Amino acid sequence: MKNFSAKRVAALGVLLAMASVLFIVESLIPPLLPMAPYVKIGLANCVVLFVIIVFGARDAFFFVLLKNLVTALAVTPFVLPFNLAGSLCSYAAMAALYFWAFPKVSLISVSIAGAVLSNIARTAVAVLIMQAESLFIQLPFVCAFSVLAGIVIGVLSTFLIKYLPERLTKFK
Repeated sequence: MKNFSAKRVAALGVLLAMASVLFIVESLIPPLLPMAPYVKIGLANCVVLFVIIVFGARDAFFFVLLKNLVTALAVTPFVLPFNLAGSLCSYAAMAALYFWAFPKVSLISVSIAGAVLSNIARTAVAVLIMQAESLFIQLPFVCAFSVLAGIVIGVLSTFLIKYLPERLTKFK
């Protein structure tokens, strides 16, 4: 079992607050794709990818669950099914690619995969909730936007990992 020191728990708590604030601030921005209002850049995914890299997949899984719970309570519970589906799919893709394919694939590629799967999952949830299979027609636009968002988040994550002092990334 991993060491759950006070420093490690405190760092995860600060990162959870950061991811939640990023999500809440981003939720205040008008939809970037009017036809798919649930599609966002996903700035909080930068923190999720950081947690996957620094703390590991298990901690990141619980981090994602807590982030979704906190943000649903802060924004509105209506977003929980969309966000939970998107976050869990994004987490699964990013964790798997990072642990099995990194450094053969870059963090940008890991982020793109997470963004694309997140928005596919969110679209699927929208189809289920609204019972409108026609929403799948927006997937090409959503996926194209996801690639751009994944690049942004991947670059930000790369800078975080590369330029943060080691004392801020070692929580053993």
